[in-house]
Amino acid sequence: MLADLLPASRNGRIIAAGSAVEAVAVGMFLAAATLYFVGIVGIPAVAVGGALTVANVIGLLSPAPTGALAGRIGSLPVYVGLTLLRAVGFVAYAFVDGYAGYFVVTCLITAATRAAMPLLQVIVGELEPADRRTRTMASLRAVSNIGMTAGFLLAAVVQASGSRPVFMALFGFNGLAFVAVALLIGRAARDTSGLRAPHRSPAPPQAGPVPDAAVARDAADPAPADQPATGPTAEGREPAAAHPARSPYRDRRFLTAALANAVLLLHDSILFILVPLWVTQQAGLPGGASSVVLAVNTVLTVVLQVYVSRFAQGVTRSLRLLRLSCLPLVLSCVLFAAADGRGVAVALVAVGLAVVALTVGENLHAVAAWELSYEMAHPASRPQYLSVFGMGMSAQLIVGPFLMTAFVLKAGTAGWLVIAALFAAATAAFSLAARPYARKPPAAEPSAAPRGGTTSRPQAHPVPTP
Repeated sequence: MLADLLPASRNGRIIAAGSAVEAVAVGMFLAAATLYFVGIVGIPAVAVGGALTVANVIGLLSPAPTGALAGRIGSLPVYVGLTLLRAVGFVAYAFVDGYAGYFVVTCLITAATRAAMPLLQVIVGELEPADRRTRTMASLRAVSNIGMTAGFLLAAVVQASGSRPVFMALFGFNGLAFVAVALLIGRAARDTSGLRAPHRSPAPPQAGPVPDAAVARDAADPAPADQPATGPTAEGREPAAAHPARSPYRDRRFLTAALANAVLLLHDSILFILVPLWVTQQAGLPGGASSVVLAVNTVLTVVLQVYVSRFAQGVTRSLRLLRLSCLPLVLSCVLFAAADGRGVAVALVAVGLAVVALTVGENLHAVAAWELSYEMAHPASRPQYLSVFGMGMSAQLIVGPFLMTAFVLKAGTAGWLVIAALFAAATAAFSLAARPYARKPPAAEPSAAPRGGTTSRPQAHPVPTP
C-alpha cells in the first residue's frame, strides 16, 4: 500500500521523504504551538490570532518577489534558501519570550512557507517527466497527510508534558527537520542542471508531439506582424523565439484561473474552520465529532490522492476533472444546508456524507489545479507564474475564516447555498480561462494514437489521452 503511494522515480521518492519530514515537523508545531505561546509564554490568545492574520497577509505577497528571483537564478537555490530560513525561524521560536518576538518570527516563517510552496511544484515539474509530475505531486500530498497525522500524535506527548524544555526541544527538532528537507531536495536535484539556472532557450526543434499549452499560447498571443508565426506543427516544438519571458500579471487568462482557484480553495476553510463550529453549534453534536471528521478527511485523502492523479494528465483531461470536482463540492454544501436545524440524527448522517463529498471534491480539484496551472504557465516564466497561482492559498487563509464565521455560520442554509454558488461560478471561470490551452485532436485521428506523426521523446512531451 505504501509503495503505491510513493512516486515511481528515485528523485520523486527523495522529494517525498523530504515532504514527510516536513509534514511531521509542521504537524507537531501546529498541534502544540498555541498551547506553548499562550499557556507558557503568556501571549494573549487574541494577540496570537492577530499575528497569524498579519502573517497570512504577508504570505499573500511573498510568492511574487521570490518567484521573480527564482526566474533569474533558478528555483532550486531559492527553495533551499527559503527552507533554511524556515529552519532558522523554528529555532528562533525557542528564544521567544514576548509578543514582539513571536510576531516577527511568525511573519518570517509564514512568508517563507507561502513562497516555497509553488517553487516545489516547479522543481517537481523540472525533475519529473510530464506524465509523472501530477502523480508525484499527489504522492507528496498523500505522504504529507500521513506525516501530519504522525506529527499530531507526537505533539500529544509534548502537550502532556507541559514543560518549557520539552517545547524548546520541539522547536530544535523542527529546525533540524527543515535542514534535512533542504538537503534532501538538493540531493534529488544534484544532477539536474536545469534547476540551477533560470529557463533558457529550449533545445532545437526535434520531431515529436507538442505540449497542450503551446497551442493555447499561439491562440492567445499571436506573433506580432514583424515576426513569423511560430505555431506548433507535426515537425516539432515551437522555437525559442516563441517563448520570450513574460509577466503573469499581464496574462488575463492565468490571473482569472488563479483567482478562481482561490475561491475553490475555500473547501479548506469549510473543513477546518466551519465544520467544527457547525458540528457543535448548529448540529448539537459532541465536540469530539469534529476530530472524527478530520480523521475521515485525512484517511480518504491518503487513499484517493494518488489514484485520482492518473486522470489529470494533460489539459483536456484535467479540465474534465476540474468540472467533475464541482459536483461533490456543491453536494457537500447542499447536504449541510439540508441538515441545518433538523436535529442530531439528521445532522450525524449529513455531516458524514457531506465530509466524504467535500473530500472527494477537494482531491479532484487539487490534482486538476496542479496540472492546469503548470500547463498554463509560460515556460520561460514558470516560477513567477506558479508563485502567483500559489497566492490563492494565502488569500483563502485571510478571507476564508472570516467568511465562514461571520457569514456562513450565521446565515445557515442561505450561507451554504451561497458557498455552493461560489464553487460553481469559480469552476466555470477556471474552465473558461483554461479551455484554449486544450489541444483539439485532428479529425479522423484515433484518440489513443500519438499526434504529430512520431513518438520521439515521449517523456519530454507526453500526449494525454482525451
